[in-house]
Amino acid sequence: MKKIIKYLLFLLFTSAVLPQEHDYKHQSVKHNFSNAEKWAKIFENPERDGWQQPDHVIQSIGIQPNAFIVDIGSATGYFPVRFAKVVPQGKVIGVDVEKDMVDYLNDRAQKEGINNLISILGEFHDPKIPETADIVFICNTYHHIDDRVTYFKNIKSKFKTNGKLVIVDFRKGDLPVGPPDKQKISPKNLIKELEKAGFVLTQHQEDLPYQYMLTFKLGDS
Repeated sequence: MKKIIKYLLFLLFTSAVLPQEHDYKHQSVKHNFSNAEKWAKIFENPERDGWQQPDHVIQSIGIQPNAFIVDIGSATGYFPVRFAKVVPQGKVIGVDVEKDMVDYLNDRAQKEGINNLISILGEFHDPKIPETADIVFICNTYHHIDDRVTYFKNIKSKFKTNGKLVIVDFRKGDLPVGPPDKQKISPKNLIKELEKAGFVLTQHQEDLPYQYMLTFKLGDS
């Protein structure tokens, strides 16, 4: 079983993820993640911690204990569950376009007694963020978003005045995990897209094994 999970983990973060649909309009890629129980064994595999380094990511963001965090592409809760633990006076909303993922994370939060975490159903063009957030976090999901400039222009109103947009994604190159290079988006291009959407880069980190981490704030306009 351990070998099977490890192989699936490799497939997930490389090119051959089980049934999938590709939509290269706006360089977006859509996958079928409808079986949450199956994907949880992959997304929550402890081996992921070695390269994802969630504690380092969370520490780098600089999260206040009363923060409101939105995780777009929350899946089975890898980051949202961790976020909820560092915002005891705040709250976390996970957003996913798969209802099965939303139900799974809500069930998980209830079973684990996490009272400041809920998951909601978003759409490919609109995450349906219900109120203004301190932090919007997107990990390994940016390339799934259609018409990204418009998408991020439309959610600017969902940030508090000093709100942060944090994006973690894979660098280009021959890596043991991550999608194929043709699906990856370089930091340079990602920054250009978000500048067009009205965001300003405040921090660019390259200290994760296979990923970059970009932090943005709202622009003046």
